[in-house]
Amino acid sequence: METSAIITLLFAIIILVGAIYCKIQGKKQEDWKTNQTVDFIIFCALLFVGFAIRVWQFGMIPDGMNQDGAMAAVDAKALADHGTDRYGMYMPVHFTAWGYGQMSVLLSYMMVPFIKVFGLNAVTARMPMLIVSILGIVAIYFVVKRIGGIRMAQIAMLITALNPWHFMQSRWALDCNVFPHMLLFGILFLLLGLEKRRYLYISMIFFALCMYSYGISFYTVPLFLLFVCIWFLVKKWIKIKDALISVGVYVLISWPIYLTMIINTFKLKTIKTPFFTMAYFKDSVRSQDILFFADDKVTQLKANVKALINVLLQKDDLPWNTVTGFGTMFLFMMPFVVAGIVLGVLEYRKTENEVKKAALLCVYAALGTALWAGVITATVNVNRVNIIFYPMIVFAAMGVFFVYERRKAFGAVVAALYLILSFGFLNTYFTTYKDTLATQFFAGFMDSLDDIKDSKCTVYCITPDSQYSGSWNVSEILTLFEHNIDAKFYQGKTKENGYTYSQKYFYYNASQLQLDASQPIAYVISNADLSLFSETQWKIETHGNFSAVIPLSYVKK
Repeated sequence: METSAIITLLFAIIILVGAIYCKIQGKKQEDWKTNQTVDFIIFCALLFVGFAIRVWQFGMIPDGMNQDGAMAAVDAKALADHGTDRYGMYMPVHFTAWGYGQMSVLLSYMMVPFIKVFGLNAVTARMPMLIVSILGIVAIYFVVKRIGGIRMAQIAMLITALNPWHFMQSRWALDCNVFPHMLLFGILFLLLGLEKRRYLYISMIFFALCMYSYGISFYTVPLFLLFVCIWFLVKKWIKIKDALISVGVYVLISWPIYLTMIINTFKLKTIKTPFFTMAYFKDSVRSQDILFFADDKVTQLKANVKALINVLLQKDDLPWNTVTGFGTMFLFMMPFVVAGIVLGVLEYRKTENEVKKAALLCVYAALGTALWAGVITATVNVNRVNIIFYPMIVFAAMGVFFVYERRKAFGAVVAALYLILSFGFLNTYFTTYKDTLATQFFAGFMDSLDDIKDSKCTVYCITPDSQYSGSWNVSEILTLFEHNIDAKFYQGKTKENGYTYSQKYFYYNASQLQLDASQPIAYVISNADLSLFSETQWKIETHGNFSAVIPLSYVKK
């Protein structure tokens, strides 16, 4: 796979050099003529492709559930049922999550209506990410249209629809993956606001929502907005009045999460209001992820830069972020990204169109803040620096459009290579790679949980070794999700068949217990403990690395 990536990269470089030569020679081919109807059909076709590949086997691949996605969904269910998180905190603006590390709330609040209506399952938990991702394909079209017109926008839309990063993050639930979409929506409405001022104020809603989507937003979004605001004011694209109203809208929506950060920075008391709770998390260690709080700043900086470069070079990342050999946007697109960055500077200096200038400025500002985040955030991976990918897609579209303008044949070759790689990526994802994802998403563990729930047992003993030895908190959150456990039951305020949660659920390995097949206790075990059970007394169902073990007398007939 590395060989094919290098070969396609060389093809891209050769094509780009050819296009540059044509530019020097003053050669440029006329664009093929279309009309609004044809362009609308192309738009719908590209959107349909993006939609179709994302909904295919949606909820089934990845099989199982990621622990962070399960946690977001469990808290969303608690919000839907009781207006609290699973611990009983009323309408939190930031989740307690793992205790040592908190979680942003926006994704969970977006899950609430789906879970309220359709119940808790993988589809309802992942639906918000699917929706914002589809809207992201639309948004990138209208942003790029303001930079280079309809044809460049169509190229950007095609790249996004088939982009590996964009595709993969749309199919599972992770709180931080909402962030790049909210930022993109904010940029789109910011540009629309130069045409109609009310959209400028609407853009602030999305920028404020960024603050509830990922902690990195606190040292990226304010910098982005400050830079853009100053530039827009200097260029007289907006008035002081517009800026002040925009700040007011942003602060009105985002102040609770800012106050929560202040509470935790200065170790102040939790503040409860009739509308939401701004909590102090005494066990939090997340500040250590920021370079300024690192013990050895020089060593950490070197590690951060190396990790950022690995992301930019599309090195293999975590299994749920990249498919081995394909990267986040195919390596052969990187020359076009670089070309787009250069072309954007030239275009900004040449054009007199204010909206085009503003669009280019916003994309550069987004790229700059993403690089800033990559430098000061501890050893970033794809999801930690996810706001970098939309700007890279925009610049890639600019680079490809440049090639297309010089020679239509060049554009056709690039399109063919992109489609071939996309087919290979999708074929791998839906066939061989789905087993890798199933293992990473604890599919065997979840299937075992289903088996014990379907028994006549009243007590469950579940291995704490779901992710690694002693990861009882991961086992627990996956159990809360798969068994659809009510928050008040989890808190010990209600009973189920006469049992409280702490009497019904135990997180121990079977090797630590006295096993008795006459008792109504079912087990989810690591296969390392299979030898402890005899099939003469127990029904054993194995799923991957885990097994469900039920006393024969408590198996449902």
